[in-house]
Amino acid sequence: MQSGNPFQEKLVEAVSYFRKKYSDFEDAYSSYVGQYGEGAVRMHEPFKISGTIDPVVIVLGRTTPLFYRDSQRTLIGSLSSTRIESGSIYIIGRREPLDSKLIIWSKSSETEVEQFDSRIRIVPSRIHAAIMGAENGDVLFDDLGSSSGSILAGETDKPEPFITLYATPRVGVHRVELKSKYSPSRAK
Repeated sequence: MQSGNPFQEKLVEAVSYFRKKYSDFEDAYSSYVGQYGEGAVRMHEPFKISGTIDPVVIVLGRTTPLFYRDSQRTLIGSLSSTRIESGSIYIIGRREPLDSKLIIWSKSSETEVEQFDSRIRIVPSRIHAAIMGAENGDVLFDDLGSSSGSILAGETDKPEPFITLYATPRVGVHRVELKSKYSPSRAK
């Protein structure tokens, strides 16, 4: 895992710590880099998810949703939630072997946060994404080069809606066009 920017350095420190503390993380990490190579887990371009209107929807592997509520600084799944602390990094992934549970690893805990259907073709990666509580109060999300991609959808407090895609595999996009309810009326 390469170093070079402050976010990458924090990731390297967190990975080292989690590998020693959690056997599930060690198994997931070792098998992931064994398959994709040592440089497979890295920071790319973190996206600021703080300063947004609740919630920001985070979809991992196309079908597994988590919700970030900025008003509470909390990442929420159907099984549990995790409060995002300043100066901390959280890695989201799954166990190896596959057990249909999305995990958040942090310095204080290993938390099962969401259940997913392992029968689908694209599931969250073993080492999928990171959430960072920056020292300045920002909360950042970054897909760590997952094999199944991430989608963020939300709206800033300006308000400006956003959808951010992280390296999702190519799929056909089905589009449905609807006539606007509020289109200008036509002269008769």
